Amino acid sequence: MFRLKVFTAKLILAFDFIFLVRLKKLPDLSNGPYVICPNHASYLDIILMYAILPKTKFLFIGKSELLRWPIINIFFKKVDIAVNREKRNSAMRSIIRAKEELKNGWSIVIFPEGGIPVDAPKLDQFKNGAFKMALEAQVPILPITILDNWKLLGTDPVLTGIACPGKSRVIVHDPIPTICLDKKDLVNLRQQTFETINQPLKENLIS
Repeated sequence: MFRLKVFTAKLILAFDFIFLVRLKKLPDLSNGPYVICPNHASYLDIILMYAILPKTKFLFIGKSELLRWPIINIFFKKVDIAVNREKRNSAMRSIIRAKEELKNGWSIVIFPEGGIPVDAPKLDQFKNGAFKMALEAQVPILPITILDNWKLLGTDPVLTGIACPGKSRVIVHDPIPTICLDKKDLVNLRQQTFETINQPLKENLIS
């Protein structure tokens, strides 16, 4: 199923003339699994993740509303972890399942902003969930900066917003270890991840 998603994602990107450009060599990712934290500026981010990390098995945690959109539904249905934010039990079940999947060797993708910011590509404040999970599971955080998707696929409205071909520049940063860290380190871990992802975004906006 994961390989099929990778193939489908690459096909969609090629059909839409969207080209992945890595600005940094992919780090050694043999010591997974990871809690993967990309910034979120477009629904295109979900599709692009399969091209960014085609050899790293991962599952998304995301809001159940994503299942409403036909293209995104292809990537999210059945295998990934949908969260109904209005139901506390749904969120708890999702967290429990995500921890189980980490034990099974699957990495987990969480957009730490919790959604697409109104003023994307500027980052929203990060929520604690991804970092709490990484600390409890003692797995590294893998920060990813996606620079251009906000320009390639608009989000308002999702199905008729601006879409155009182009390059999607990406940086997969070095993993941030969590071994020997605990809950008292959560704020520092969250801030380190934020700064790692945000620095290229700031430089890109200035240039």
